Amino acid sequence: MRSSFCAQILFLDPRLSDASALCFRGVWLTARHRARLRLNVASAKRDPKSQPILQKYGCAAQPLALYVKAERSVDPFFLSCMRMLVLAQNVTKLQRAELKGWMEAWPETIPLDQRTEAAAAALAVDVLQQALDRMGSSSAEMRQRFGGDTVAARPTVHVREAETMVIVGLLKSMKELAVLTSHEYLFEALKESQRADRKKGREQQKPPSSV
Repeated sequence: MRSSFCAQILFLDPRLSDASALCFRGVWLTARHRARLRLNVASAKRDPKSQPILQKYGCAAQPLALYVKAERSVDPFFLSCMRMLVLAQNVTKLQRAELKGWMEAWPETIPLDQRTEAAAAALAVDVLQQALDRMGSSSAEMRQRFGGDTVAARPTVHVREAETMVIVGLLKSMKELAVLTSHEYLFEALKESQRADRKKGREQQKPPSSV
């Protein structure tokens, strides 16, 4: 009972992934998986003047390292960084977005326009597919080396499976977003839906008016 309680406390640490929990804490967390991804975003060309803004919001690194959870909704920090990296090709566009309050609810952001969102989705699919391919290669090496062992003997297999699930889920969501951004009507519906969600969130954050 005590070890289970400790595991729940450890999982609250945002810097703790499934891999680090198992390797350094000796616990295996199964309620909600978290993976630390290193994404190659070198293909995203950026204006050097955009770098300070990217650093301000944590999207400047190459590779881009971030923690992603296995959940139904898309990780907001990941998607917002993809959007920001697309904007970073032109520092004027990035500065304009910041001045207009686009990052005010960071890491939550909304689509700016169809072209930018399509480029962000394409970038996301590219970097996630690369990460999945790298993971597949290392998984093949693990199977070749430890194929005869049980999962209990090689608990790192648990971690690799969970990390793969996280990437596959996120990749699926980004491919769906790419489809939405290819149709003007669907994109506008998505944009309006996210605007409504942001407006609702702002209203909920307002302090109650005094009578």
